[in-house]
Amino acid sequence: MRRTSGIAAGLMLLVPLGVSLPAIAAPAVVSAAKSVTAKKDPYATFKIHHVVYPKKVKAGAKITYYFEITNLGPYSADYYYIGGILPKGIISTLKWNGPKGTSCTWEGNEFWCWPPPILYPEPEEDWQTDTTWLTVQVTLNKRTRGTATAKLGGMTFDVPAGAGDLDEKRLRDLGIKGWIYTKTVKTQIVAPSIKKKSKKPVYVPPPPPPPKPDRAPTRNRKKGT
Repeated sequence: MRRTSGIAAGLMLLVPLGVSLPAIAAPAVVSAAKSVTAKKDPYATFKIHHVVYPKKVKAGAKITYYFEITNLGPYSADYYYIGGILPKGIISTLKWNGPKGTSCTWEGNEFWCWPPPILYPEPEEDWQTDTTWLTVQVTLNKRTRGTATAKLGGMTFDVPAGAGDLDEKRLRDLGIKGWIYTKTVKTQIVAPSIKKKSKKPVYVPPPPPPPKPDRAPTRNRKKGT
């Protein structure tokens, strides 16, 4: 699948998450990260930056990741993925957002998207870009504890001319070179605090005493003449 270039979407920080995706297998990408091996002299190298994520959350809370990848060259990247390895202990649905036209797949703990724009190492036209972005929001299971670890980044394949319509599995079978670049981020999961009931008895003051009756005798004293 070879993508054509278009007007690059503006970069946004923590953009609204408009698309939900269940954890199901997808035919286009099967365990993509496992199929990528490190090689020398790639066509394009990626820098992962502007990574935003919470350092600490409560159990059962949502974790939102935002990050960008930039093509450092030396050549353009027109067959690449952005995403990564999601943390363990999350529920089976998530939300994501990316540039207009982005498609994604989720299998196991791997989540990968293919945005439409070609990434140029040194853009020369206004419609060209060297950077793309992705936002992913996952929800922790209520019983998940410890540290939520994710690997965010991108991977690219050196696709020769005429092979742009082949899927990832076919490229791997043909021995097409690929590279993966990720950054590890960790979020501490904090158990929700439980308010303990106080066992100390509560002091209740006694009621005020009733008013005393007026027992002073009435005296009639004879007035002097």
